[in-house]
Formats: sequence, C-alpha cells, structure tokens
Amino acid sequence: MSGSGSTSCSRARSRGASRGFTVFELLNLLALIGILSAVGMYALARYVRHSKTAEAIGSLTTLAHQTAAYYDASDATQPAGSTPDNAHAMRHFPPSSSASVPPSVDDIRGKKYQSTQADWAASPWHELQFSIPQPQFYAYSYVSEGAGSTAKATALAKGDLDSDGNVATYSITVTPDATFHAQVAAIVKEDPDE
Repeated sequence: MSGSGSTSCSRARSRGASRGFTVFELLNLLALIGILSAVGMYALARYVRHSKTAEAIGSLTTLAHQTAAYYDASDATQPAGSTPDNAHAMRHFPPSSSASVPPSVDDIRGKKYQSTQADWAASPWHELQFSIPQPQFYAYSYVSEGAGSTAKATALAKGDLDSDGNVATYSITVTPDATFHAQVAAIVKEDPDE
C-alpha cells in the first residue's frame, strides 16, 4: 500500500506542476510587457525625432560650406584691375532669401513638404547651388549682410515636428576671419520641446 500511496502523490504533484500560470504571475507578465513596450516606444520616438533633426543639421552644414566657398570665390566678381586687398575688402555672400522654402512653417507643421526646382530657383539658393529634392520637415531661409570683414551670413531651418505650435530653430553662421577667409560656426539649436 505504501507503494500505491506514493504513486498517487507523485501523480498529484505532476498534475500540479503542469497547471499553468496563476493570476498573479500573469499580472506580473503583463506589467513587464507594458514596461518594455513603453521603453520601446520612447526609444522609437527619440530615434524618429533624431532622424528628422538630422535633415536640418545636414542641410545647414551643406549650406554653410557652400556659403563659405561662395564668399572665398567672390573676388572673381570684383571689377577688373582691383588689387587683391581691394577685392578681399569687397568679398560678399549671396543676397538674403526673400522667403523661406516652404514659404510658411504651417506647410511643414507635423508633416513633410515636397519642394520643386522652382522653390530653389531664386537667390541665394541658385548662387549656392542648393536644393532639397526629397520631402523636407523644415522651412529654410537665409540672411546675409555686409561686405569684406563685416560680412555675415546665417542659414536657418525652422520646424514643428510634433505639430504642437512650438517651432524648433536651427541656425549656422558664416563670417570672415582676419585674412578674409570664411569660417563656419557651430550649429545653434533653439529646440522648444521638440
């Protein structure tokens, strides 16, 4: 009989071992899945936001280097017979943009804007040979002033990635050094809650 009793105990144990999850274990599992999902969604949102801001940083960097090259080569547009010192003193950047591309931040508020070649045909984009063929998240503008050692150019990118009305602004400035060679500054970010 003792053999028969131990067999029924082992059957009871084996049935208990294969009974499944308790409600408490299921709740713990669901809580863990919820936490992992929240962390994953946060990481994904940061990645998407970073990839969108990379557009502004890359475009402004390209614009700044093309602006510097334009300034350094602007001696060629000076009157014939100018001395090198006079030509350097008249170095300049292309004129300011009359409007941004696209014309309004509302055109890129929480969405992309597909520009056309006509958008980039005016100054300074034409002189800088700059355009963005793919859809863009930012509105680009350009401001320049002065000549020679007092010249200054600033390229700007403005966007509202999450469509909350807070506009993020990225800017980069190009100014000449003491030897009349254009120098590119670091990108400045004004990123209110983007």
